[in-house]
Amino acid sequence: MSGYNDSMTLQDIASLRLQNQQLSHPTLTTPAEVVSWFGAMQAQDLFASLFAIGRRMSPGATESAIEQTIADKTIARSWPMRGTIHFAPPEDMLWMTKLLAGRIITKAAGNYRRAEITPQELTKAGDVFKNILEGTQLTRHTLYEALNKAGIDTNGRNGEQRGMHFIVHWACRGLLCTAPRQGKQQAFTLLKEWLPNNRGLTGDAAIIELGTRYFASHGPATFKDFSWWTGLTMTEIKPNISAITKQLQKISYNGVDYWHAPRSTAQQMPEVILLTAFDEYTIAYADRGAALDTQYAKQLGYGLAPNILINGKIAGTWRRTIKKDTVIITPTLTTPLTAQQKTGLQKAAANYAGFLGLTAVVK
Repeated sequence: MSGYNDSMTLQDIASLRLQNQQLSHPTLTTPAEVVSWFGAMQAQDLFASLFAIGRRMSPGATESAIEQTIADKTIARSWPMRGTIHFAPPEDMLWMTKLLAGRIITKAAGNYRRAEITPQELTKAGDVFKNILEGTQLTRHTLYEALNKAGIDTNGRNGEQRGMHFIVHWACRGLLCTAPRQGKQQAFTLLKEWLPNNRGLTGDAAIIELGTRYFASHGPATFKDFSWWTGLTMTEIKPNISAITKQLQKISYNGVDYWHAPRSTAQQMPEVILLTAFDEYTIAYADRGAALDTQYAKQLGYGLAPNILINGKIAGTWRRTIKKDTVIITPTLTTPLTAQQKTGLQKAAANYAGFLGLTAVVK
């Protein structure tokens, strides 16, 4: 552990997070570098998550180029943690899934009961997937057809999506992962075929690896934040805290200890940043107070909506409308912008539009 600082402010924490999250002064140049730096990045909204990667790279990243890296197998996409789709490095996807995803299956037991899914059906669905996906990639619709043909009903029951439960269950078991889209349809494949190189980390070594990456990329953060991000319990984390913090610096705010890499120093941040939904800057923390004023929490989607950051704080949300070669950005703000901030918003919108290969208009 290196040093201790008890004079931090929320603004300092936000500034350091922006830096470590590669949102200010990005130093990474490829999608693989970004995903590896984070360890995992939430990605259930594919197009939002592609920009989350692109925003953290040197200028010039495009949506199509980043999506191509899924097909190139330099980044991978599946359900390794929290029952939600994430990007992860190909060599890390299987061990992360084995470490973290099993508890999601346990939590899903109630959903399975409501969907009237039996253990026998789950096992049979796994056999269907193994057979039909060997050496290929297939869309969800094709997988559903195969399940129905095998006598496993994929129609919804009691508000539960039976078909998707089977897919997610076997992704959490490490059998499946997503593959490149086929047209507009998401495809799936066998994880070990698609991503054959697995680092094979387990137990404490795996937790330490995750913690090291988390605090480097997300710090300053607390171990409660790390528990939220991974789904690990504090009982599982506590034996590994000393190993994780060995190269970290502790700071304190309002009596709470935060950890970050000692090389981190608060730098001047971009005044205005556009984030897409479920960005790591907000979703990766149990406490989002550094970015979100509680009085606006509901209005701002609790930090999970497409957000407008002003000096590291969420100042509003935005939505997009695409018309021909133009993307129209419509902001909803908690307070009016200054002239300088309006210019910053125009610049941020132009950056997003360039990522899409379009021209920006801000309403």
